[in-house]
Amino acid sequence: MTTAVPEFITSFLESKCPDVGPIGVDEDLVLTGVLNSMHFVELLYLIEAELHTEITLDEVTTDDFRTIANIRNRFFPEAVA
Repeated sequence: MTTAVPEFITSFLESKCPDVGPIGVDEDLVLTGVLNSMHFVELLYLIEAELHTEITLDEVTTDDFRTIANIRNRFFPEAVA
């Protein structure tokens, strides 16, 4: 089983918080402050663009974005298979 994370996710998050250093796939992005409300909206738009679909806020939860692994599992399950 591969656990590849789409590169644009880690690049985006690391560019927003360069002081944090490498972000682990299971690191809590909300508690560490890596993912704030502004970054969340930007990341959601990036995911929508990558998937060529609109994602409404009714479709997602905070936990979907809590870790890079959760983002991968929720939006890019083929990266896990």
